[in-house]
Amino acid sequence: MGLSKQNDDDIMADINITPLVDIMLVLLIIFMLVSTVVDMNAIRVELPKAATGAALETRTAAVMITREGGFYLDGQSVTGAQELMSRLQTLKNKNENLQVIIGADKRAYHEDVVRVIDLVRSLGITRFAIQVDTTGAAG
Repeated sequence: MGLSKQNDDDIMADINITPLVDIMLVLLIIFMLVSTVVDMNAIRVELPKAATGAALETRTAAVMITREGGFYLDGQSVTGAQELMSRLQTLKNKNENLQVIIGADKRAYHEDVVRVIDLVRSLGITRFAIQVDTTGAAG
């Protein structure tokens, strides 16, 4: 009969892409369903037009404090509190609606965090927040 014995040492030269196509189709269907649900939950409003309206532009600056007491402003190292103050003042002069996010290593001194908050408030920046990690439990 036409039964032939296949040698186990032969290399399988063809790739079966059927499972890949199946997975991609399932992902496409899930994406299509989720996108319609997200669109249905959106609040639809038509804003009125105004000739004198202006866009409110806010700028966010990120201040980081390392456990050693070093400061970073928007990812760039700052040598001390005076330089941090002058650079924040420059940013505030460019944008009156400056927001500051203050982040600190959990082992940083409380005094350093309070110093930065005091510095931000002394510049008249009233919109600031403390950055925290919300992914895990406190520990």
